[in-house]
Amino acid sequence: MSKRLRNLLVIGLFIVSMAIVILVLMLTQPKEEPDDSTPTDSQAFALLGHERDDIAEMTITNDNGSFTVRNGAEGFIIDEISEFRQNSTTLGAAANCVAALTVQTLAEENAQDLEKYGLADGSPKASCEVKLRDGSSYTVYYGIDSPDANARYVRLSDSRDVYTVLLNSSNYFYNRKEDYVSLVITEELSNNNTAPTLDYMTVTRKDLDYEIKFEDDTKNYSADEISMASSQVMVEPVFAYLDITNSNDIMYGLWGLTAYDIVCLHPTEEDFKKYGLADPFCTVHLDAELQVYHLDIGDVAQYVLDDTGAETSEPALYYVYFEGIDIIYTVTKDEVPYVDFMPQDIISNMMTSNYIYSLDYIDIDYDDAFSDPPRQIHYLFEMVSSVDDREMTVGTLDGRPFDFETFKILYQFMLKCPNDDICLEDPPEDRKICEIVYHCYDGDQDTVEFYDTGANRVTVKLNGHTSFSQPKNYLNVLLQNVEAFKNGASADELQEIW
Repeated sequence: MSKRLRNLLVIGLFIVSMAIVILVLMLTQPKEEPDDSTPTDSQAFALLGHERDDIAEMTITNDNGSFTVRNGAEGFIIDEISEFRQNSTTLGAAANCVAALTVQTLAEENAQDLEKYGLADGSPKASCEVKLRDGSSYTVYYGIDSPDANARYVRLSDSRDVYTVLLNSSNYFYNRKEDYVSLVITEELSNNNTAPTLDYMTVTRKDLDYEIKFEDDTKNYSADEISMASSQVMVEPVFAYLDITNSNDIMYGLWGLTAYDIVCLHPTEEDFKKYGLADPFCTVHLDAELQVYHLDIGDVAQYVLDDTGAETSEPALYYVYFEGIDIIYTVTKDEVPYVDFMPQDIISNMMTSNYIYSLDYIDIDYDDAFSDPPRQIHYLFEMVSSVDDREMTVGTLDGRPFDFETFKILYQFMLKCPNDDICLEDPPEDRKICEIVYHCYDGDQDTVEFYDTGANRVTVKLNGHTSFSQPKNYLNVLLQNVEAFKNGASADELQEIW
C-alpha cells in the first residue's frame, strides 16, 4: 500500500470517529427545563370550556356601575340602552373572552391575600356574572394589572387560585355601558349609490358675521348637460361655484360622521351648557331629499399636545350633538371641518361653468379709463356648432376664423380665475373697467364684471352679485392672450401664468 493511500485511510477513520462521538454526546445530553418565570403563548390555557352561544346573559360590574348584556335573537345587547345602536361585535368579543376564559399563567395557587391582586370577595376591580342557557352560572373576578403591564389578575369567584389574563381580553369588563354604544353617528355614502341631492345647507359660526349657505345647482341645467363645477353653489355670503374636490368634505361631511368617544347619554340642559352646546360655536343644517340633518358643535374638548405634553392652541376634539341621537359625543377636528373653513377655501377658480360646446358667443368689452394710457378694447367670439351633435366646428373672433384647438387652451385660461378672496362690499359703479358675457345656445348667460379697486386688484361681480377680489394682473394677461390669439398665436405661445 502506498504511503499516500495510508494517509487518506487514517484521515477518513478520524473523521468517522469524531462524528460518532458528537452523536453520542447529543443523545445523552440532559434536556433543559423550561423557565416558568416567563409566560409564553404555549402556557396559555382555557380555564372554562363554554362557547359564546352558551351564554344567556352577562352582568358586568365595575367602578362605573353595573349593567346586563343579553344574548337575544339580534345578538348581544344592553337592554338598558336599547334605543341606541350598539357595537354588537364588541359585546360578542366580551362574551367570547368570558366563556372560555383563556389565562396565561397561574400567579398563585390558593392565595390567602386576595386584596393584593384586587380580587377580594365583595370588592374586585371588576366582575362578570355569567348565566348560561342551561340554567347554571358562574362569576369571574378581574383585578389589578400584573407587574409586566400586559396582563391582569383574574379568578373565579368560587376559587382562590389567581391567574393572569391578557389586558385586551379583560378590558371589556372595566368599561362603561356607554362604551358599547356605536361611535358611528351617520352611515357613509355607498360608492355604489348616487349621492343624495343636497337641496339646501347652512353653516353658522360665532367667529363669522355672516352665514355660509349652499344650494343645489343641478336644477339650473338639463340632465344631459355637462357641468364643469360642483352640483352645489354657494349663495351666501357671495354667489360662487364650488371646487369639486375642495368642497367635498364640507358638502358631504355629515355622512360617515364617526365619534371619538361618548360623553353622556340622554344629556340634560346642564350638560348642554357644560359642553357649550346650549349656544353652540357652530351649527350645520342640511336638507337633502326630504331628510333633515342638524349638527351642533360646541366647546373644544381637548387641544393638541406638543412634544413635551403641553397643550397647544390647536383644537384636537370638539363636543357635538347630532339631532335625532340623544348623545353628546366628542369628535376629532378632522370630522368637523365646518369649524374653521373659509368660503375662499372651497370656491372654484372658475367664475363661470359654461361647457365649451354650449357657447353661442363671448363678448369682451374693456374700457379702462384708469390705465396709463387709457385703453378701450372689444372682442367678439362667435361659435358655430354642427346640427347633429352641437359640437363646435367653426368659430370666429371679430369675424375671422380661428383654430378651435388653440381656443380650448384660451378658454381654460378664461375660466380658471385666481379668486383668492371673497368680497362682501359692492364696488363703486364708476370703477368698472371690463365686462365679459358668456352666452349659451339655450339662452342662458353669465356676465362677469371687473371693477378696479386699487392696489393692483379688481373686484368681480358675477351676474350682478359682488363675489370676488383678485389680482388685476390676471385680467391684463387675459387680454394679452386674447390679442395674441387674434394674431394667430399657437397654444404654446399663450401665457399660462398671470
